[in-house]
Amino acid sequence: MTEITIKIPQDIKNIIDNIDDHIYLEAIKEISRRKISEKRKELKLLLRKVKRYELKYSSNYETFCKNIPDKKTAHDDWIEWSYLSNVVKEKQQTIEKLEKLLGK
Repeated sequence: MTEITIKIPQDIKNIIDNIDDHIYLEAIKEISRRKISEKRKELKLLLRKVKRYELKYSSNYETFCKNIPDKKTAHDDWIEWSYLSNVVKEKQQTIEKLEKLLGK
């Protein structure tokens, strides 16, 4: 578990000293909701790019990798598609972790 330390001016500390820890949990949940929204938008754009390759080659990434055409453009597409596939997985994992914070 990670501990977070926040430095704040003394006058603000005096105001929030009596705040229940519950409010910090709610703040983390709100940040998580915003991050999920942001990551889903990013994921949507990435999936559109992946879809273009799927349509172009009439296959999914795994099938394409097994039968990459022997052309420079296909090789270049494979590099880009590979990158996109990895980033999509990372975004999906990040969303899943953030959703766990929300109890989903």
